[in-house]
Amino acid sequence: MQLVIFNGSPRGKNSNTKVLLDRFQKGFVGNGGEVVSYDYLIKEKHLDEQVEHFKNADCVFIALPLYVFSVPGIVKKFIEEIGNFDGSGKKIMFLVQSGFSEASHSDNAKMYFRTLAERWKMEYLGTIVKPGAEGIRMMPAMMTKKVFKQMTDFGKQLALTGELEGPALQRIATPYEFSKLRILFYRFLQLIGVANLYWNIYLKKNKVFDRRFDAPYSI
Repeated sequence: MQLVIFNGSPRGKNSNTKVLLDRFQKGFVGNGGEVVSYDYLIKEKHLDEQVEHFKNADCVFIALPLYVFSVPGIVKKFIEEIGNFDGSGKKIMFLVQSGFSEASHSDNAKMYFRTLAERWKMEYLGTIVKPGAEGIRMMPAMMTKKVFKQMTDFGKQLALTGELEGPALQRIATPYEFSKLRILFYRFLQLIGVANLYWNIYLKKNKVFDRRFDAPYSI
């Protein structure tokens, strides 16, 4: 089976999206699949070439991070450039990963992808939703072992069957929503000041920590 991959992360080669795709490719290529092309959509000067890769592909994999509950601008631009496309007989699948700990945050994007596949008349294989993925590229092996295996297994499934397994898609997209007990636990972490340690590091690094509660669009 042949596949073209599009990495829609603005971080490009330094993205969590790439880390997950690397594991997917390991399972896919290791079981007879062929990656015909791999494009980073952040390289916008190659947009025409990227669109050509998409339109000539038998199976497409678009992977991206969730940005403000939607797709990054470079992905939207890519989609708009493709425009009205008749992909009859072709297949498409998606990956959306986010820093949100609940998979429910990706519901709108997931519904959009299904609609997009229908609009392009392509067979929709499904969307891999991975919550809690921010920083996965820096996590120790003991914290990533499970999700890396899941991604490798998805690649293997696609290579061997041309499909994605429904139950496996459900397993990786957990938790869908927090339990009441877990919500109470996170509220406790907020009270003792450790819930936002990771994000605060980046706010301070970018010298915007003192502006973290700004609301420029509020009335």
